[in-house]
Amino acid sequence: MNQLFKLLSLVVLVLPACLYANVTQPLSYRANTTGDAGEAAKATDKVVKGESCNHMILGLVAFGDGGYDAAVKDALKSAPGAKSLYDVKTDDSFLNAVLGIYIERCTLVEGRVLQ
Repeated sequence: MNQLFKLLSLVVLVLPACLYANVTQPLSYRANTTGDAGEAAKATDKVVKGESCNHMILGLVAFGDGGYDAAVKDALKSAPGAKSLYDVKTDDSFLNAVLGIYIERCTLVEGRVLQ
């Protein structure tokens, strides 16, 4: 019984998210620059922020959409009628709570709205 417990403990430590994983990670995102936006770009264009996150619980279950596309869509929600963003800046945040019991990784975007 003791050996079985050790084996199961090793499997849980070695294979994070081994029970369920449905996550999206950012790979790349090409955003328009001020030059790409051309004459439509104005210094007074609204700046919006968006966020998308992945979550992992106990290293066994992982879920969420932490990709750039989801973060941009979240940012565009605060600008009804907007076509896209330009001059986009991105960042990541990472939260690891109590020895990996809960982990959250988020993609943050900030950009100007192109109407």
